[in-house]
Amino acid sequence: MAMPADNAELVEQARAGDRQALERLLAVCLPDLQRYARRSCQSDDIEEAVQDALWILYRNVSGLKSVAAFTGWLFQVVRRVCLGYSKRKRLFVPIESLPVAAQHDQMAGDPELRAVLSGIISGLPQAYREAIVLRDIQGLSAEQMADVLRISVEAAKSRLHRSRAMVREQFNRTVVTTKPSLSALGVAV
Repeated sequence: MAMPADNAELVEQARAGDRQALERLLAVCLPDLQRYARRSCQSDDIEEAVQDALWILYRNVSGLKSVAAFTGWLFQVVRRVCLGYSKRKRLFVPIESLPVAAQHDQMAGDPELRAVLSGIISGLPQAYREAIVLRDIQGLSAEQMADVLRISVEAAKSRLHRSRAMVREQFNRTVVTTKPSLSALGVAV
């Protein structure tokens, strides 16, 4: 994640206490933070998480040790804020609350099955949920996933393997407890 030179200058000026540079930096960072938060947060509080991250940036940019570390630091702030929100609020989406478009989307497959899988994935521990979302939903490569998670490629692959195993295990438990419903949907049990 390389930072353009003009953004690096903004970071440096903001670190030095230039209020206008800091305000420009906040405006420049906002779209990327929103995009990252939409991918990382499991809660409905994406905008609040972004605002919290911007506030943390506003308060702490002067203490940043390296301009080069700014992008990684900022995304880690968003990630931690999202984690904080998800710990406070467990997400369970009943099938009735899915948008009508999602319930009738032919490409999406069966909405009840999607809701079951979504519930299982949202119930995973944060580290495992991030791995499976980055790789299997967002389609990142193992190397990209490792960069985002700030771990080695081997650790990322291992975490993904464990994530998939956890989803498989929970899905099999869910299938056993809801067998008539899923069998009627054409899911082999």
